[in-house]
Amino acid sequence: MNHRPLPGVYDFYLWPMRFRYYFTIAKLILIVFTPIVLLILPADFFDSGQSICLSKLFFNTECFACGLTRASMHLVHLEFQQASSYNMLCFIAVPLLAVIWVQWFFKEWKLYKKYRVSVITSNPS
Repeated sequence: MNHRPLPGVYDFYLWPMRFRYYFTIAKLILIVFTPIVLLILPADFFDSGQSICLSKLFFNTECFACGLTRASMHLVHLEFQQASSYNMLCFIAVPLLAVIWVQWFFKEWKLYKKYRVSVITSNPS
């Protein structure tokens, strides 16, 4: 005799696993496409506009990170002179961020493979 759970009850216990699975897919898409979008944008995309630095807005003083976004964009586009004129810290921050980004990708990839196996094997059909 084949015992099957009631319809809907099994899905109730399965939804957290499926949610984690789809959320991991969404994070992987974000991890892959964000650098691509930043490479497609022009290097001077962040050069103009209102500053969002709280130190500059509230106290009218520049912090160590002021210009880091603009410098990082120029560094990614291999404009070293422009990058160094905005903030020299980008030569440390961008490679460090790249290493962290790759580690994050592989961590999420392992989770994706684990959840994929769990979702496929727990399918009642």
